[in-house]
Amino acid sequence: MKTFLILCSFSFAFSLTLDQAIQSAKKNNPELKSQEHAVNSAFYQLRADKNLYLPTFFLGLSFNHLSDKQKLNIPPLGNFPPLAIESAKQNYRAFSAGLREVLYDGGARESRIDISSSEFKFQKYIYREKEEDIKLQVIKAYLDVLASKDITEVYQKQLDAVRSQYERAKAFFKEGLVAITDVLQAQVRLAEVQRDLRQAQGNYNIALANLSKLTGIPQEELKELEPPKPFEYKIPNIENLYLTALQKRYIIHAYLEKLYQVQRLKDVEKSKYLPKVYLQASYSYSDQNPVLSPKGVYTFTAGLNLEFQSFEPYYRLLSTAEDEKRAKWELENTKENVKLEVKRAYENLLTAQDNLRVAEEALDYAQEFYKLSQEQYKNQIISSTDLLLAEASLTQARKNKVISYYEYLKAYYELMRAIGGEI
Repeated sequence: MKTFLILCSFSFAFSLTLDQAIQSAKKNNPELKSQEHAVNSAFYQLRADKNLYLPTFFLGLSFNHLSDKQKLNIPPLGNFPPLAIESAKQNYRAFSAGLREVLYDGGARESRIDISSSEFKFQKYIYREKEEDIKLQVIKAYLDVLASKDITEVYQKQLDAVRSQYERAKAFFKEGLVAITDVLQAQVRLAEVQRDLRQAQGNYNIALANLSKLTGIPQEELKELEPPKPFEYKIPNIENLYLTALQKRYIIHAYLEKLYQVQRLKDVEKSKYLPKVYLQASYSYSDQNPVLSPKGVYTFTAGLNLEFQSFEPYYRLLSTAEDEKRAKWELENTKENVKLEVKRAYENLLTAQDNLRVAEEALDYAQEFYKLSQEQYKNQIISSTDLLLAEASLTQARKNKVISYYEYLKAYYELMRAIGGEI
């Protein structure tokens, strides 16, 4: 049995392709727009943290007013009388500027840059995960439009067949070949088919509205969609699908980045107990003391600084260790969820494949049975009721074939989404 997949690489001027629908959805989807800003925010945070290795510039300027002038009182020494010297102005200015370069900080800067780089990757993985979700939604909506349109055509064919049967029954009744009940049965069946056709048209309009919402494309531009192309697909071994999913799924890579961030955060907390070595060059100016000269001086400093608040870094380290354990469990849970998703999609695809095979065989039988029933009715071997039942079976078989075909396509794309394949 041949199965079918959609190939989206062919484009016609009169129809919208699946790829075009996906691209439109990616441009208009608010979730993706929001995640784009999250990616940009993480990028700028990374750029900011990379500047931690650059020197720190500081600048200070102040205007000061003292309540009284300060004086320097010198007591009498021997034959020298006491002295009182005004040593400062009541109003003075102060200015300082310089650069400080940290030579060693216990690895805190390196860890923070690694965390920001990991967060940037994490946000990109989340973006790609959302993008794949949106693509799958568009694909399924696209297939729903095609399916509902085909089902509408199935009911239209049924309407034509039942109307023809109704006219034939009336003609036979006029010739006295059938009873009035045959005409009435055909008339009732005609009304039922008209009802089914109206419902199918409503479902088609709903499918169009859903696809329009996802893609941002007006409904009138979605009525000509490129139909699917036949393609054979061999379902691989389930274990190979598991391995592919664990390697390719963006959500797993995202949780790996979260685990890495927590591990690097532990290094940041550890660095708080380590000394910081720095070099500093500065210039200071003050006219507070009129007797001192020069007013401005340059200072070059090499220093070591150790500062922490009791056991605060220690408890933060313990908290981070617990976060690391939590991140590991979340990663394992995500892997199991992905495997379950693959298993579900795999079984759904096998079921859809079997359903399509059965639907194709049933349609072949229904077509042969309907042709035979038409000949038998013309020859008055069977009644109008039998012919209408044969026609109803054919319509149902056609409908089941359409539904099974598109359900198979959706099951295939769901499996591709589950394993992280391109869809």
